[in-house]
Amino acid sequence: MKRTARGVFLTFALAATADLAAAQGARRREPPAPADAASVESIVAAYYSAMSHAPGKTPDFERLRGIVLYVGMIVPPKTAAENFTVSDVDALADRYQKGKETSAAGLIEKEIARRIDCFGSVCHVFSTYEARHTESDARPFERGIRSLQLLRDGKRWWIASVTWDVEKPDNPIPSQYLESAAR
Repeated sequence: MKRTARGVFLTFALAATADLAAAQGARRREPPAPADAASVESIVAAYYSAMSHAPGKTPDFERLRGIVLYVGMIVPPKTAAENFTVSDVDALADRYQKGKETSAAGLIEKEIARRIDCFGSVCHVFSTYEARHTESDARPFERGIRSLQLLRDGKRWWIASVTWDVEKPDNPIPSQYLESAAR
């Protein structure tokens, strides 16, 4: 009886492991063109390029899928009364498709400063940015700091998470994050 129970358990455990591996494999993305994931600098630039879009368009979600881990988190800022909204790239694309995120005005984000801390295959990037609705806007409608967690798998870089906060009168960007500095 013990052998039968052990055998049944082992069969279910192996089946569950195989199903989990298949599900994860189905969500894995093929690596992007090496240029997007070759370095910390290139993957941060690819992120901003993919998120930026002309009025009436949406971010380049396929490009984002190529640089953000399939379980990677995108967490925008919130007010004290809100709950955190945590998305992967697919959930973010779905929010755009359902109209919960807007693309009518356009979004052009540019990095204006960066601080990098790395150890081995892990990097943390504080990326100060400005956002405009179009390239020709004289002034940004928003500035803030993004925190990007990056991982290197031995071949290329991946974005594991992106969080950020926006500048407000009571939350100005500190001067050390307005000057690029790699540490």
